[in-house]
Amino acid sequence: MATNNPQISVEGGMRNDDGNVLWNMYLDEVKEEDKKIAEAWKEGSSGILVFTGLFSTIVAAFIIEFYKQLSPDSGNQTVALLGQISQQLANYPNGTHSNLANQPSRPDASMIWVIAMWLISLVLSLTSALIATLLQEWARTYIETPNVPREPIQRARVRWFLFLGTELYKMRLIAQMGFSLLHLSVYLFFAGLVIAFHTVNKNVAIAVEVGVGVFGLAYIALSILPCLDVQCPYRTPMSYILWYPLHAIPSFAALCLRWSMEHIPGCLIPVTYHQRILIGWLMSRENAVKTHWRYITNGLGNGIINSAMNAEGDGDRKIVTRLFNLLALGDENKLRRFAASIPRNRVFDLIPPIESGRIVREPLTSLLQSCAAGKRVAGRAEEARKRSLLVCLDAIHYIAKAPNLDLPDLNYMRANFANIGLMQSLWDDSDTAIRFTSRSICALLARQVLRGSLEEQQLRWLNEVTGEPSGAICNADDDTKNHSNLKSFVYGVLSSQVGDLPPEDSMSFKETLAILLDVRKDAHFDTNFDTIDSQNRLSQEVGWIFQDAPQGSREVVNKLRSIFPFLPANTLLHRYAPIPPPRVSTHPI
Repeated sequence: MATNNPQISVEGGMRNDDGNVLWNMYLDEVKEEDKKIAEAWKEGSSGILVFTGLFSTIVAAFIIEFYKQLSPDSGNQTVALLGQISQQLANYPNGTHSNLANQPSRPDASMIWVIAMWLISLVLSLTSALIATLLQEWARTYIETPNVPREPIQRARVRWFLFLGTELYKMRLIAQMGFSLLHLSVYLFFAGLVIAFHTVNKNVAIAVEVGVGVFGLAYIALSILPCLDVQCPYRTPMSYILWYPLHAIPSFAALCLRWSMEHIPGCLIPVTYHQRILIGWLMSRENAVKTHWRYITNGLGNGIINSAMNAEGDGDRKIVTRLFNLLALGDENKLRRFAASIPRNRVFDLIPPIESGRIVREPLTSLLQSCAAGKRVAGRAEEARKRSLLVCLDAIHYIAKAPNLDLPDLNYMRANFANIGLMQSLWDDSDTAIRFTSRSICALLARQVLRGSLEEQQLRWLNEVTGEPSGAICNADDDTKNHSNLKSFVYGVLSSQVGDLPPEDSMSFKETLAILLDVRKDAHFDTNFDTIDSQNRLSQEVGWIFQDAPQGSREVVNKLRSIFPFLPANTLLHRYAPIPPPRVSTHPI
């Protein structure tokens, strides 16, 4: 028994360690989120406290000054009493008396309203400050309480318990209430200010009214705008209150109008053609009714989120493209990690290689250079490098498939995207997708380079891509050039391929062949080689490859046949091969 206890203890310890790893991962994930929530509460409450301190001082000063008008002035009472005495002495022989001294002086009603509004404003301001102080304490408790237990599982449970409490008791609503009370106190102060100066000086009161009126209109506009357009970033605490009536009223009005136009005209007179058009338009407004009702149900906060999630357009693309451009100017490691996180099937959606007719040059160049084979790393970083390299190559591959690139873009791609110093290492990469995509990029660009005038730089690059001497390329006809390009592409991809190409690469391989052979179907490239013309064209090229080297090309042709079952047997390929072109001099002219 004694020997078993340590084993049980160790096993239990191992299970406990595994559990600790799990809960520590959870705590690490939520730590940043909780920190942001607490910081938001603290920052908001700090702003409230600073503003409230200044505002309360101003309000208190006005209250002290104008409160004097509510209490009777002892000097005025003395003057009135002396006046009464003199009047009584003058009227003494007549035996008449005056009771003016017994009549208390009443303060002006407008001044009572002013002092009341300012006092309420001061109370609301101090209440807002109290809420802000409590928010800071609650935020501190929310962050510190989960750290009290020692075990990670206990800390995780405490954190989850507190988080549910904040959701249940609407902590966000309480935080918003502090701002609402502060705004209301400011408006009460302004209203009292206007009334107070009307009792002092009309001209000053008019100037104050104009300033308060402009501010009030701007505040109302900022409150209503987000209710009309959820994309508007301006909002006030009143926006959350106005949200419901501003959508309930149009929804109800549109519903009543649609019902009345649908039923009343048909009951009174026959429906005409123009009325049917109007009714059809009103029926289409039913979507507006549903939209407003959905806004009412979701509220302003969820309405913004839902509108953003359902928004049409290229929002995701702009977000990712902006971040991609920013990272291209900074840390290469972050750029690689970001690119590696993009799914290959969404590269063209999220990072448009061609934007507004122009090639995205610098970001793709930076990413390609940072992921070059000479910068291999170990472990997971190497996997991220390969994934980001594939994303970059897919984007460049998409550009290379464009039918007609401008000469400046073509020269830039040849010198940077298809730089031989980078591409040769990628041609020999162990990853099939990297090896194929890099070969395809060079073959597609070579197809367009061969169409133009060939200078020394282009000839040297074509020599590396096709393996043909510069003189042979320069003196050959177009068919021979294209055949050499296609042959080097097929050999480069299939000669070192073990087994079949992956399905995704196989489809892309067919597409590249269709572009190189210029086989089309209904104005589009016949990537599946469905037509007889496409099949004959490919069989002709394969026959030419087989005729050039019957023994050396046998393995490559067999791999082609596994991809294209319609290809004839080796013994029949010579029927499709054209007459070989005459040999040309391999010396440059």
